Amino acid sequence: MKRLFASILLSVVCIALHAQDRRWDAALDQYQQICDECIDIRARSAAGERIHASSVAQLLTKLSSLRGTLQDAKGSMSPAQRLRFESIRMRYEEVFGGSRKVSLPDVAAPAGLPLLLEAPRAQVTPYSPLPSAPDTLANPASAGPASPTTAAPASPSAAATAVTHTSPSFGFILYAGVPELYYGAMATLQGERFGGFVKGTLSIPYTQGGYDCLSDGTTAGGYIWTSGTECISRWSVTAGATFSPWRFMTLYAGGGYGSRSILWQDVSGNWATVTDLSATGFTADGGIIFNIGPVSILAGASSIGLTNVTAEFGLGIRF
Repeated sequence: MKRLFASILLSVVCIALHAQDRRWDAALDQYQQICDECIDIRARSAAGERIHASSVAQLLTKLSSLRGTLQDAKGSMSPAQRLRFESIRMRYEEVFGGSRKVSLPDVAAPAGLPLLLEAPRAQVTPYSPLPSAPDTLANPASAGPASPTTAAPASPSAAATAVTHTSPSFGFILYAGVPELYYGAMATLQGERFGGFVKGTLSIPYTQGGYDCLSDGTTAGGYIWTSGTECISRWSVTAGATFSPWRFMTLYAGGGYGSRSILWQDVSGNWATVTDLSATGFTADGGIIFNIGPVSILAGASSIGLTNVTAEFGLGIRF
């Protein structure tokens, strides 16, 4: 059993490192797309094309989305990712001359992505309102003629508040129950604050009784002669809601259906279900999930038939 949990832990750590690399790749994809669009807007403006205000508004939205991606990208970039970042930055500076470098707030790790974004002075359609621009957008003097309506500087938090939602994250957790040893898996879908989960548990091995008895030893045909061996078999399926008051913590609660059977072994090696000690019916689940980067740690409790409570502890990963 110790080897099984060691293998599960090793797999989770490997998956977590891979997920971390993918978050940096996603941040670099967005960074390259924003830089490419800035270069395209400058070229179109220099050619005399009138740039509609909606183009700048879309750029602000993507910039805000990049901030959210950076918040999920913990740790440091790999050497290959740093090389890609430098390549994108150098191409951007070749076009805009690197006249001003503006860094994002320290929302990621110490090795966070600096964002070098300067938007060209754009010609916008008259009477089209231009949204407030964050301090990460500037108007270089070399970017060509400008119309009377241009982007006005605003506070650095403007882009961060342009989009208030983040993409839902998917999580998968493996857990075990104590002191009644059983195992289970839990899947979560978490939004910025609210989400949901489904989970299932099963005792391994799962034992079924061949006949029934009562806790006083009586059966339908007389009495049971026990060997002194007892086991507990359990299964349940539940679903519910999650709430994340802070980024590092998620609360969950829900209910479903399950069964918990107490079984006694007789002298012949057969198992009997002790019906007055067993329970079948409504199952309640609740607990806390602590989020440390992409890794999730679960601590909760479960009750079948509201007649018993068992603790649950688990380890998982968020995507």
